[in-house]
Amino acid sequence: MNVKLGLKRILLLSFVGASFCAVSCDDDILNNLGSDDTVAALKQALTIGANMAATNLGQKDGYFGDALVKIGMPQEVATVAELMSTDAGKTFLTAVDAEGLQTDNLVELMNRAAEKAAPEAAGIFSTAITDMSVADGEAILFGNYRSEAADEEGNVTASFGSDKAATSYLYDKTYSGLQTTFGDVVTATFDQVSVSGMTLNGAWSSFSKGYNKVASFKSSTKGKVAMATLKVGLAAAGKSALYNKVDAIQSVNTNLGEYVTGKALDGLFTKVGDKEVDIRTNAAARTTDLLKRVFGRLDE
Repeated sequence: MNVKLGLKRILLLSFVGASFCAVSCDDDILNNLGSDDTVAALKQALTIGANMAATNLGQKDGYFGDALVKIGMPQEVATVAELMSTDAGKTFLTAVDAEGLQTDNLVELMNRAAEKAAPEAAGIFSTAITDMSVADGEAILFGNYRSEAADEEGNVTASFGSDKAATSYLYDKTYSGLQTTFGDVVTATFDQVSVSGMTLNGAWSSFSKGYNKVASFKSSTKGKVAMATLKVGLAAAGKSALYNKVDAIQSVNTNLGEYVTGKALDGLFTKVGDKEVDIRTNAAARTTDLLKRVFGRLDE
């Protein structure tokens, strides 16, 4: 046998074998990833998202300056604010003579409270994620998980796409518990944030008293006359629907703590979901070996 030819054959076989291993060994690594690895990677991705969300939303204007997560007016405030934007509404509210019925700064105060509480969310979310039992990591990883969260009528209460399946799972399994644990943090900020010298608790208390005065005023003799005038004025302004809102006023029924907590949590989950999408679609966002190995399967 020609020695040189024999060496060439050996080198060629070695090269082919190495090439085959380079492909098949990588496949073996991916295929040998256990369910525990998948679950660990999902939890790691959620933790990274939660930490980033808590940090970013905890900055000044984290909520207030971001239209996607900004906490808007409760219905009571929205109704009064709309009334104040019309001449007929201003006349009606003057007749009510409800001191403190101001909507100024309430929205900003709610958002400032959420921003102050947000940094505490990282630890609360981390605990919830660590304690979460993941039933089917593969389904979540490949976007096949469907939300189980629904209201009493069976309507899904939160909708996340397949590219946010892990966030959807987290929402389903932890949201109600987070309302309590994070809620305590949020409500504690109501006396800690202020705008123009008024705290959120103070502003809401003042607004509530004025709003409740509107509710009782409507049924009085003077109030019935004012309501009739309001109806004509709003109809002329093309705002008959607003009259119906005023007519439906009973008393303040919004629990401000629950309202701000719910909206703040919605903002946090939105940002966690955005980070999940980033990790799923952007290899550079997979900052650990585990994330690279597990989420790399999505690139195949």
